[in-house]
Amino acid sequence: MRIVLFERLQSIGFQEDSPALFVDAALDKQNALTGTGFIFKSGWQHPIVSHHRQMPGASSPLFAEGQALLQSLLWCLDSQLRPKFIFSDCLLLVSKVNSDWHDRSALSGLVSRIRWLFSNFPEASLHFLPRQLNMDAHGLAKEALRLREDV
Repeated sequence: MRIVLFERLQSIGFQEDSPALFVDAALDKQNALTGTGFIFKSGWQHPIVSHHRQMPGASSPLFAEGQALLQSLLWCLDSQLRPKFIFSDCLLLVSKVNSDWHDRSALSGLVSRIRWLFSNFPEASLHFLPRQLNMDAHGLAKEALRLREDV
């Protein structure tokens, strides 16, 4: 699987020093919380900085992933980070953001805001990455959910 992934990454121009953002969300429906986690790396294995945040719960896992992507882009703007590649393990979200999809739903509004934020990163592109290869961001999202337990 990793060999196929590395071949795919090379096919999109990803290199070992490419600035990349990895994003994930975790949903705790019982406590109505969403955890978001993002990690900015140089290439595949060199973390530079990361962030996790707890938010009010989303209505669905897809909406939680959308919130995480939106928050990660805002975080990059605030931190003056310039990712060239952005990875999410939510294929449906990646498909919606990368297409011209829209309707009158709240999700469509969220996707529109994400697209607008992408205009601040003209060289960036959004790609799907399987969950098992996005475990650093997933761990940060889970950690954000645990913040409430520590209080």
